Amino acid sequence: MASDELDKVELPALEQLQSLRWTYIEGSKLSPDESDERSSLKDVVLEKRLTTSLKRINPWINDENLRKVIRELTKTLYSNLVEANQGIWTHINQCISVMQDLGKGNKGQTVHIIDFEHPENNEFLCTNQFKVSGVNQNIIPDIILFVNGLPLAVLECKSPYITNPMEAGINQLLRYANRRAPENDEGAEKLFHYNLMMVSTHRDKARVGTITSRMEHYLEWKDPYPLTVEQVGSAEGSQDVLIAGLFTKANFLDILQNFTVFEPVDGRVIKKIPRYQQFRAVHKTIERLRTGTTAKDKSGVIWHTQGSGKSLTMVFLSIKMRRDANLRDYKLVFLTDRTQLDNQLTSTFTNTQGETIHHANSVKDLKEFLAKDSSDIVTAMVQKFQENADDLEFPVLNESDKIIVLADEAHRTQYGTLGAAINTALPNAPRIAFTGTPLIKSQKTTNTFGTYIDTYTIEQAVKDGATVQILYEGREAMLRVTGDSLDGLFDEYFADRSEDEKAAIKKKYGTQKAVLEAPQRIRRVCIDIIKHYREHIQPNGFKAMIVTSSRNAAIIYKEQLDKLGAPQSAAIISSDHNDEKRFWDYTDGTKHKKQIEDFKKPLGVGEGQSELSILVVKDMLLTGFDAPVAQVMYLDRKLTDHTLLQAIARVNRTNKNKFRGYIVDYFGLSDYLTEALEMFSSDDIKGALVKLIDELPKLKNAHTRVLKHFDGLDLNDLDACILSLEEEVKRQTFQTDFQIFSKQMDIILPDPAATPFIKDLRRLGRISVGARNLFRDEQLDIAGAGEKVRELIEEHVYSTGVDPKIPPADLLAGNYEEVLNQHKSSRSKASEIENAIKQHIKINIDEDPEYYKKLSERLKDIIRKHGEKWDELVQLLLDFRNDIEKERKQGAKEAGLTETEYAFFNILLAELEGEKTIDEAKVKDVVQSLVHMLDEATQIVDFFNKWDEQKRVRRDIKRIIIANFDESMVKPVSERFMELAKVKFG
Repeated sequence: MASDELDKVELPALEQLQSLRWTYIEGSKLSPDESDERSSLKDVVLEKRLTTSLKRINPWINDENLRKVIRELTKTLYSNLVEANQGIWTHINQCISVMQDLGKGNKGQTVHIIDFEHPENNEFLCTNQFKVSGVNQNIIPDIILFVNGLPLAVLECKSPYITNPMEAGINQLLRYANRRAPENDEGAEKLFHYNLMMVSTHRDKARVGTITSRMEHYLEWKDPYPLTVEQVGSAEGSQDVLIAGLFTKANFLDILQNFTVFEPVDGRVIKKIPRYQQFRAVHKTIERLRTGTTAKDKSGVIWHTQGSGKSLTMVFLSIKMRRDANLRDYKLVFLTDRTQLDNQLTSTFTNTQGETIHHANSVKDLKEFLAKDSSDIVTAMVQKFQENADDLEFPVLNESDKIIVLADEAHRTQYGTLGAAINTALPNAPRIAFTGTPLIKSQKTTNTFGTYIDTYTIEQAVKDGATVQILYEGREAMLRVTGDSLDGLFDEYFADRSEDEKAAIKKKYGTQKAVLEAPQRIRRVCIDIIKHYREHIQPNGFKAMIVTSSRNAAIIYKEQLDKLGAPQSAAIISSDHNDEKRFWDYTDGTKHKKQIEDFKKPLGVGEGQSELSILVVKDMLLTGFDAPVAQVMYLDRKLTDHTLLQAIARVNRTNKNKFRGYIVDYFGLSDYLTEALEMFSSDDIKGALVKLIDELPKLKNAHTRVLKHFDGLDLNDLDACILSLEEEVKRQTFQTDFQIFSKQMDIILPDPAATPFIKDLRRLGRISVGARNLFRDEQLDIAGAGEKVRELIEEHVYSTGVDPKIPPADLLAGNYEEVLNQHKSSRSKASEIENAIKQHIKINIDEDPEYYKKLSERLKDIIRKHGEKWDELVQLLLDFRNDIEKERKQGAKEAGLTETEYAFFNILLAELEGEKTIDEAKVKDVVQSLVHMLDEATQIVDFFNKWDEQKRVRRDIKRIIIANFDESMVKPVSERFMELAKVKFG
């Protein structure tokens, strides 16, 4: 597999980087042993190259200030990785100030770390297999990209032929950056202090993330803008497209400077870089603003479906405009209805541009800010102007064409009055609208913002994994309030009332409102919701929202949920001046804030988790609310057009093991769903809601595909099915197909439509677990299939007397032969011993590399000679198993060495192989001398993190080797002895 990884992924990536004019140097040529680029494996910055680049970009700088800048970039202490990464990014982008006299006295001078204006004035270097020393072990990332000696990107390459190569690559990146289990110090965190982006690739697919990205947030880069996919000459979404899009010199520096933000989210800082559609949209908008001749020509709409990062696109565009020579002097006017976005814009500009933001809190403020001829930033939150709509009659305030209006969700009705007023006030200002829902057909030609600048559809976002597909399900026809059933439902729920009372209720509320708020009906809906939630949603650790027809209905829902013993819930509704006392508990803003925080936390009882499972709302939180843990929305009210698309998008955010979002409809939306969405173009809303019936063909196809792996075999013949997966590649393709089938089952379960497939799911799961144990193949993992599926499989496996959580028996365990005899056929037994021996060698090879390498060769020889003679092979392998450790101990004893010395002895003998004569007595003396020296040296506290001490030991090894053997042995023996010393004495 390693050669596939190198030949098919790593080398093509390096070749493409060189075609983009990155200079290539082999990683070993940058090691402390072979060059003066680094004095230690702990050094991650190429200081000589950094020094040369700083002098080239800042020719005026003196040596003292040069040393100060390098010290600032390499020696400053930070408390954690994210703080370090943000601090260094700030230095690179905002420069470092030094005091120096350039002829007019000692003044503060700006030192540029990277020349963003002239990309070719920087040094771009790519390398592979660049070894870095971590706290507990070395790491060797596949490819590292340096700009001016700073390691700004890491690429991890995986063979396209292993199971889940993408996940394996991302997992390795998380380990390298010490983000997987920080307490274990698995990686080399300092390398990632400088990191802009991390890429996992297996040629066919490549994804990019940042130091704070979880696995599900790594995404493909599918548009190599300004190039096209055709110009790159590759399939969409491939490694070639990502490299062409991210690593052209101009794009890479552009992302570093203009498309990187650090956002506080739920108490932690998240680093974000753009998705391809954000990068593309910003550049297309800048182009339109530059080339348009009139305000209308320059205006337009960016439609990026909800959940795909539309708000961040506004931030990126604003930063980019402020850095553009033609646009930096423009006044920017932001119209938004979300405090979160307003705060985001303010903090971004304060942090990156040092600008003052003017918040318009009144009509008077707004008029004053708009009339001012200055290149400042004005934000207006729409809600603040709704109650004073009568005051929103603006005269022409500013006729400058150097003003740009940027409106968030500008199609919403609340923008009407304010938007029209600003259009009058700023007649020559281009207007850029951002929307998460498409324009209705009529708006495409008549809206005041003009044509689409860029689109990113619902279907594209789902395909990219930026959002999850939403599955629509209508529930309980008898509970619906649409159609002919409405009067019948009214009579049912108010049967105990007199005709006069019924008439009075209808007059006061209307039939529909009365039915929607009827406590008996809401109780029945709650019973169904609780059942659906506990069976479909809760097992995978997700949460729910209930959307009601009125504030009163929301309170009744909350009361009924509590009476029925539902999982913990909260009702969040807006307040009204005339509210009765029963509303007060649910309209408290302080309480809302705490409830929203709790709802966003993972479901659970531990620290950082919350048991709050269900939010009941009417209008609140239907827009701009981002909670990836929400998987289902139970709808019990009528929603149409934009409101419907905005509401359902609350459950489309990605999260680990979240394969779909669900809309469960109790109102009867399906009766007018087509009508509700027909105002949009069919291409724009394609894939917005998928029905359960549409998922069944996918399940059937996945089922058929996974069964093909066992054509001609009986799924009940466990041994035969497992042994048919003996070849690693076949195991991997089976596991990939089995995971697709499992995920599709998880989407549908426990719906009865999944019932016909459960028997095969259990049997295939048992085969997967059995193959994992027999072949010691950790890639065969059912954990990612979803909790409902995993429980079904584990129950079945338990029933056969196997605990799927317990790893297979160790080769040298006392009860190993008892475990072996559980296998029915001799072939199965032979396979069990063979794979147990392979696993034993794999685990122990670092303890005595040469001894276990020879064992591996002997094992291959036995299999080759006796492959089909199963009974004979079982006995030979058992004998081999019984002798494994005896032979090593015996070998050490006969050589007169300890087991530790024997491991070094085997290495030295291997390196001497090919010599005409080998004096084993001399080899033994040299080994004992070196092992004694290494044992003493490693007693120094933290020896393996002290490069100077290691250098001294390497010199001693060199001296002893040269005194006894050929000088050509110095390097391989030094390397291998130091590696083994870390295992034995580290």
